Amino acid sequence: MNTDQDNFKNQYINISDIDIYVDYHNKRLKILSHSLLSELIIKEIVDYAKKENLGKIIVNCHKHQINIFEECGFVAEGVIDGFFQGEDATCMSLFLDKRRENSLYEEKENRIIDYCVKNTNRFELTKNKNYTMRQAVPDDIPQMIQLFQAVFETYPTPIFSREYLQKVMRDHVLFMVAEEERKIISIASADLDKQHMNAEITDCATYPKYQGRNIVSELIFQLETHLKHNGFATVYSLSRANNLGINRSLSKLGYMYRGRLINNCNICGGFEDMNIWIKSLN
Repeated sequence: MNTDQDNFKNQYINISDIDIYVDYHNKRLKILSHSLLSELIIKEIVDYAKKENLGKIIVNCHKHQINIFEECGFVAEGVIDGFFQGEDATCMSLFLDKRRENSLYEEKENRIIDYCVKNTNRFELTKNKNYTMRQAVPDDIPQMIQLFQAVFETYPTPIFSREYLQKVMRDHVLFMVAEEERKIISIASADLDKQHMNAEITDCATYPKYQGRNIVSELIFQLETHLKHNGFATVYSLSRANNLGINRSLSKLGYMYRGRLINNCNICGGFEDMNIWIKSLN
């Protein structure tokens, strides 16, 4: 399995005027721009991914582009409603490594979704809580890394790196933290896509001792409030499909299940499936 050092090999490249993110840590390639795509260019991208020994190619595409990806062997794994400033995105994937094509935990993951969808209890703000919540600042980064390392053996992005957290906090990621007795006990973030006015809820982590107290739900609620205030239309999350807690938190907050990305991320020591949850903020 990949090491955290692979994150630092990741790079943005351009193939025939198409923007690409090469993600060695997750052994996948993401197509970022697709207005000029043709079957010939997709084949060129596939050949590059094979040469780099990557196992999966992913793209969030417009509805009218689904056919060209299907003709190249891609399959639809889900939908993010309103991703492109109100227009839906279809999550298309091509599995170059056939071992990543099928979920090892489909039955358990389906039971989790079934429970979340059928359970109608909704999120309520916690009264008389012992912790406070606020936006993270750069001085929090050492405590944030300590918490991430306690929760995740591996992670799809370099959240164990001080330099990485400094950069994304400055550029495009809003972190909220919960603090009790001056100790950060829980984190959630919103990765902001200002071009398309959507945001991904991610980096949710709570020390095991403090889990089960609704803290992540409260942090996500605070992030949503900020996003609404700043005009974002859509929020979504890719949650670990075999983790009941985060899936339940999202369903209680009114998120809608919209598909599953199979063996999508290197997290907690191996490839895992990620559930797609979306919510309109309009």
